Amino acid sequence: GGALVEDAEAAMRVALENAGTSALAVAALHGGARVALALQERHPAVGGLCLVAPDVDPLSLVRLSCPLLVIVGAEDRRLPRAALAAAVAEAGGDLEVIDDAGATFHRNLPQVGRAAAAWLQRLSGG
Repeated sequence: GGALVEDAEAAMRVALENAGTSALAVAALHGGARVALALQERHPAVGGLCLVAPDVDPLSLVRLSCPLLVIVGAEDRRLPRAALAAAVAEAGGDLEVIDDAGATFHRNLPQVGRAAAAWLQRLSGG
């Protein structure tokens, strides 16, 4: 809802001020992806989105104008994989599928962190 987006905007302002930068990457888990998408839509300072096991309509991803990483578990069947892959590709993003993991990553959670860290490294030019 609106209150969650407002909270995220406030956190974003603090992060931008403290980091002394004009852009930041936003990571979100499950339903938090909706808040991240709303934040990116409102603020050009969102320079990248990392969505982990997003609970969103895949079509909401195609209009993104920033770097995108979507991480899902291979056993997560909540979103049609073909539609998700097509939407991520249309947005120019990357889809990372974690083997032997579901939507909650009870297994192979460290792989999620490694995928996000590698994406952040690429995003920062490293």
